[in-house]
Amino acid sequence: MNAIFFALAIFIGWVIFDYSKYKQFKKENIYGALFIAIVAGVAWFLLDIVFALTLS
Repeated sequence: MNAIFFALAIFIGWVIFDYSKYKQFKKENIYGALFIAIVAGVAWFLLDIVFALTLS
């Protein structure tokens, strides 16, 4: 569940950053933010699994 919240925060932050930079929402920026959020969420999930296994 933490990975989902982390990915959502990354997505929202990235969209806000792109909007402040370009002053409009562009489809490619939304897709880019979604891609980065998915990658970040998966990485966070994998790190969570690795730390859970090593600390057990």
